[in-house]
Order: sequence, then C-alpha cells, then structure tokens
Amino acid sequence: MMMMKNIQETSKTSTWIILLLLSTNFLMAQNIKGLLPVNKDGFETGDWRNFRPHYAGDATDWIRPNFSMNQTEPISGNYSLQWKSDEREHQWLMLSNAFYLEKPVTVSIDFRVSGEAEDFEAGLLLMESKEVYAGIKVSRNSAELFKKGNTTIEQPTSEVNILPGTVYQLTAAISDDGVIKAEVSEKVSGRVLAGFESLSFIVPGAVAMYVKTGPESNTTINFDNLEVQAADYKVPAGKYVRSPQFVILPRLPDVEQDQGNWVGGHSSMLEGDEFKMWYRIRDNKERGRGYGFAKSNDGLNWEKYENNPLFTHHPDYASNEKICVLKVDGLYRAWYAVDTNKSWYTAYATSKDGLNWEQHGLVIDEAYCKDPVVIYLDGTYYLYSIKDENKLGIYTSPNGVDFTHRNTIEIGVHAHVAAFYEKKTGLFHLYSTAGFNGVNHAVSADGIHFGFFTNVMNPSPVGLDDWEQAGVTYLSFVNDEFRHVENADALPFHYQARNDWDNHIPGWKFHGGERVVLGGKYEGLYLGVPTEIHPDNSAYYEAFPFMVPKADLLSVSALRPVRIIIDSCNQDKEIVAEGSIEAISEYPRSTQVQIKAEKLIPGKSYQLFLEKTQVGEMVADKYGAIMFAFPVQQNREKSFQIIKK
Repeated sequence: MMMMKNIQETSKTSTWIILLLLSTNFLMAQNIKGLLPVNKDGFETGDWRNFRPHYAGDATDWIRPNFSMNQTEPISGNYSLQWKSDEREHQWLMLSNAFYLEKPVTVSIDFRVSGEAEDFEAGLLLMESKEVYAGIKVSRNSAELFKKGNTTIEQPTSEVNILPGTVYQLTAAISDDGVIKAEVSEKVSGRVLAGFESLSFIVPGAVAMYVKTGPESNTTINFDNLEVQAADYKVPAGKYVRSPQFVILPRLPDVEQDQGNWVGGHSSMLEGDEFKMWYRIRDNKERGRGYGFAKSNDGLNWEKYENNPLFTHHPDYASNEKICVLKVDGLYRAWYAVDTNKSWYTAYATSKDGLNWEQHGLVIDEAYCKDPVVIYLDGTYYLYSIKDENKLGIYTSPNGVDFTHRNTIEIGVHAHVAAFYEKKTGLFHLYSTAGFNGVNHAVSADGIHFGFFTNVMNPSPVGLDDWEQAGVTYLSFVNDEFRHVENADALPFHYQARNDWDNHIPGWKFHGGERVVLGGKYEGLYLGVPTEIHPDNSAYYEAFPFMVPKADLLSVSALRPVRIIIDSCNQDKEIVAEGSIEAISEYPRSTQVQIKAEKLIPGKSYQLFLEKTQVGEMVADKYGAIMFAFPVQQNREKSFQIIKK
C-alpha cells in the first residue's frame, strides 16, 4: 500500500525515530581503543577529503565543477562548502561514502543561498547506488521528495519560500522498517517548511549534497554542518573493510604544482614507531610526475616531505607509476614502473635516507613488466608485477637487480599487485586488485607457486571507490622493511580509491579526484575493543582495531551472543587476562560461555575469578592451554580475571 504524508508548518518536535548519535558514542568511548566513525563534517579543515563532485546532468562534454571553500562568510565556523554558478547549466552531487550509515539513519545539513536565488535547486540524498536514492530537494518556491528507485510513491511537492541569506536545514532519515522521512526547516527557528514520508527499501551507502543551477545564474549555495546519526558502529571480523576514518590524506587544490596529488599509498612501511609512505605524484597535466614521500606518527595524520618530488622519471621515459620500497642492509631500495611510450618496464633506485635517491635504470627489461611489489626473505628478492597486460609475473633475484622470471599467472584482466610475507605461518600472500573482479587473494609456501585466487573485497556500490573496474586498487599493507607482517589476523592497509560516473572527472584534469583510503582485515580479540561474539563464531568489533594490540592468548565462544572487552592480556603477569563480558541475546536468560587461554605454562595451575570471586581452577595442558566454561546473565556485565596460581 502506498503511503504519503505532506507536512507543512509543523513543529520540529514531530515524531522522529530515536537514533543513537555516533558523536555521543564517540564521546562516551574515548577510552575505547581503535577508531570510531566521524559522524560530522563542518568542512573546518578547508579540505573536503571525504567528498568528490559527480556530474549528474546529461551533457557529453567534460565540465569542471565549481565547488570551493567559503572562508569569507561561512554559515558557521571557519569554512563552508560553496557552490558558484556560471554561464552554463550545472547539475552535481557532492558525494561521500565515508560515513557509517547503518539503519536507522538520519542525515542533516545546513544550506544558504545568495544572489538572485531564482534558478537553483539544492538537496540532500541517501544513496544505495547511482540508480537508487531518496532524499529532499528544494528550489526557490517548492520542495519535493527527491527519489529514484525503491521508493513507493511519486514525487510529492510542497510550496515553500526559500529566501536569500536565510540558513535552512535539510534532513533525510530512513528507519529500520523502511520508512523514509525528509524535511526542510528554518535553522534558527526550527520551523518546518515542508516534510515528506514514504515507504522505501533503500539500503544507504553514501550521502550526497545536490546542486543545480541554470545558465547565467548568479546563485551561490553554501553547505555546512553535515551530521549523520546512525545505529551503533559494528565492523565484521574476518572481512576486508574500509576504516571509519576512510580518507587519511588530504586532497590538494585544483592547481598545477610539483607536489602533485597523492595517487595510491603505493608503499607503506612501519619502521620503528614511524609510518612511512612513498607514492606516485600526478597533477593536472601528467599521470606520472615522479614520487613523493610522507610520514606519520599514527598512520592517520600525514606530513608531506617539503621537497617533493623525491625524484622524477628519467627523460628517456614518458611517465612513471607504482613504486615499491624496502630497506635491506641499511639501504632503501625502490622498484618502480616506467613508460617508454612503447611498453612498461621496471626500474631500480637506492637511497641512504629514503629521500635522496640514485636511479640505476632498468632491472627487468622484458616488455610490459609493470607496477612491481617486492618481498625480501633470506637473501632472495621476490618481485610480483603486472605482466603482458592481463597476467601476473613472478621473478626472483639474489641482489634486487638481476631478476629471473619464475612463473606467470593467468588472470585474464589488467590488475595491480599487492603482496606480503606472513611470519606466523611462513606463507606468501598475493593479491590482484581491480580489473572487474575486485580484490582477490592467494597464498604460497614458496613465493612462486600460488593456489587459487578467491575474492575478498569489492568496490562500493556508490562513493569514492565505486569504479567497477578499479575502485579498490594499489593495495599496500602496513608492513616492515622487508614487506613482512607478523600475523595476517591483523592487516591494516592503504589503497587508492577510484570512482566512475557519467561525465566523470579525469584525475589528471581535476587532480585530487582519487583518494588514499585506510582499510583493514582483523580476526580475534583486541585490547580495549568491545567485541560481539555469536554462536556461529562470527564476531563484530565496536571500533576498528587499527594498530591495537591483539589479545592473542584468548578466544571466546558462546551459545548465545555475548559482548566482551579484554582490558589486559599477558602470559608473563600474575593476572594473565582480565576484562568484562555480558550476554546480549534478545532472549532474557543466561548463556554458557567458554574462554580459552593459550601460550601458558604447561602444568601450571590457573584460576578464574568472576566479580572477584573464584569460580574455577585448571592446570594448563602440555600445549599450555586451559578452557573455562561459565554462565553469564542477560544484560548484566560481569568482570573476569584469569590468575596464575
């Protein structure tokens, strides 16, 4: 049955679905380790890093968008996102899938128009895809439910009077049971000018601000204070997912400059306590302008080297692309792709400090050996690259210079390569990224012969990384100087987010269009990160465990869902582990829980305390393992300790 309700001049206290504010969660969870979503963007950085303009009109020629930062008369704070019209018609979305949008969800944004304000539209959308969305848009004298696909009613409209200089708020919300509500109101008074309600089956994945201005319009539209309210953040364990912080590196202005744009976190390294990244530079004119460097203390906030580019490609080459950097025997070593206008090859350079480089020319002169990634293990360099456009090539070398071709993997598409060596298992991990098939993963015991590739991650349906062919590409795992990781249970990575749209903006014309994004794959328990454990052994983290120590002694299983927090975990301490646990099942009863501890002292006795009362004692077996089973009550958090006797 179709449902429609127009609401005019109603109070803003109309019944709305009660939602949990992510900002409140964030304030309440300052002591929680890991990353939580950023639910508000007031554009105060002057850098809309999590947004990208998408053309939404039907012109076939390329059009440059007119978004910028207003520092002169912002709606609030120091900046507003500003749209300025010009001599031609424009229709754009400023789109982001960086926000956590689990239903029930409400999104709001302030806007203000200036100029004649006659020939314009401004809107706010919740988007599932480019073909499925719903929200609200307003013009000078009307408001309407703005939708496409999966919403049951025709677009209703209401009369409004949008005045230049007045600040208004647009709101769009979707409930758990598929009701979408949208309204426009005056910001200061809260008076609702128009509202709409409808059934909708949209699963939101992105937020978009919408603008439309006619030819020769002098209307300026400012947006500010974008805010998202949603269900509690949960990230599934064992899945390759994007971080809630999403884009970690700032975009640059739309100007030509030697610094260029960040294109791909091509080579990420954690050296001691410092994150280092080498990346390809691209500007408005050239795809490859050499290489840049940045460093970070936390892997989130980056500082560019002031004298980028570090080096540019040799004049004999037309361009350059991916770079891979290791540090072996105290020397930084880089392998990178160069273009001769006939084919791509792999070149080599060295540096004592990672900043000042000496180029040594080609090390693999086979035609089309492109975008290498290199692992060093026990005196051998393993190089993986794109080969012959649609294959992966595998090479080895004793010195990083003289390479021998060892294997070719037929994958049938053009796909970039990522790789690392896992110390815990002694396995090589190889990834093909992009090429219509998303991210695919295979493992090998010898680094040369790999098993079957399986899909582990795909582009978003809509957003910064929605390009079907290459939305998630140039993966670079946070590894050590040899491209090793300790344990594939904790895999933070960076990748280049690419997107596509009709009349999309080529990155080399509007540089900053592509972003470097943080992602990761995690399994197990992490210190301070609240974790839901379900009977099928699936788990969900309430924070993204980026660079959080793993509680690798413990594992938990339960007959009904439980929530556990591990506060400490150390087999060498008297208190081996402690934390809290509660049942969170919808059934109001207790449930049986098992906590297993490993890596303990074989033959040693260990005690379990619940609420400081001893409830069990076990002797570690010959493998150093114990397992305690006990009941926990529904919605009653219970502290626990495992103590060495």
